[in-house]
Amino acid sequence: MGDTVASHVNPDRVMLAENTRKEVREALQSGSLKASIIPIGSIEQHNEHLALNTDIAMSTFISQQVALRLYPQVLVAPPCQVGYSPYHMARKGTLTLRKETLRAYIYDVAESLRAHGIRCVLVVNGHGGNGGILRGVFADWRHQLGITMDEASYWDQSTDADREGILQGYRDLRDGKLDTVARQTALNHAAEDETSLMMAAYPQRVRSFTMEEYDAADLDYANDLSPEVENYLRPFGREGWPKGGNNPENPRDRARQENAMLATAEKGEALLAIHVRNVAGKMQRMIDATEQGLPWPPAE
Repeated sequence: MGDTVASHVNPDRVMLAENTRKEVREALQSGSLKASIIPIGSIEQHNEHLALNTDIAMSTFISQQVALRLYPQVLVAPPCQVGYSPYHMARKGTLTLRKETLRAYIYDVAESLRAHGIRCVLVVNGHGGNGGILRGVFADWRHQLGITMDEASYWDQSTDADREGILQGYRDLRDGKLDTVARQTALNHAAEDETSLMMAAYPQRVRSFTMEEYDAADLDYANDLSPEVENYLRPFGREGWPKGGNNPENPRDRARQENAMLATAEKGEALLAIHVRNVAGKMQRMIDATEQGLPWPPAE
């Protein structure tokens, strides 16, 4: 299968909601449909230049590309668009779920898929805040649902060498060229990495920006926040995180914007190739284990 097949398949074909009941029924009856992906992400701030749906857009895009690569074995279920993002609530537009709401959505969708005969489900995550909420429950869910089930944050299996080979910011970090903690910790969220991915996959969701415009906005995410926002931030050490400590919030926000200036679509294409390959590899291993009646995760 792989890329040759994928190049001849309408991308909507692998989206569960774009199929009819007849098409899903026949795919299950023929045995060609073996698994499903549930994309999850977030609707949250991504600095001044990226759309709020960056995380769910990327996890859905990568899920679709994986399903095309493995066609016709996999359908992509409707995404869970909002994730767990309370620590971003100081920025306007961010939405957040409670942990139990996120878990409930995924469990209910997986249970529905299982009822139709799909025995292998991979949750593809696009937001760092979601991963830890899920990893601790999959052992119980696998037992309760009787299916092969796991989670993959799409960047999980990329290596330092992968990132350093593509992204200038990671080379600068390796070479000791980043002179502040803010710059050293500003390489993922809304920065060169994610901006490059969005430039490659969804250029219409990337806005032009300059550092002069950023500075002129005089943004402050550490002071004079509403009581409602304070309630969201308090569990994360609100007293010391945005204002004090060795990595205050405002300098880190600016460092992310600065690092995003290094992004290009070409870098995004190179990153996407790695992420799709890695997630597709995990999905195929899960399918193979399910078909062979082997436990998941494999015994080490």
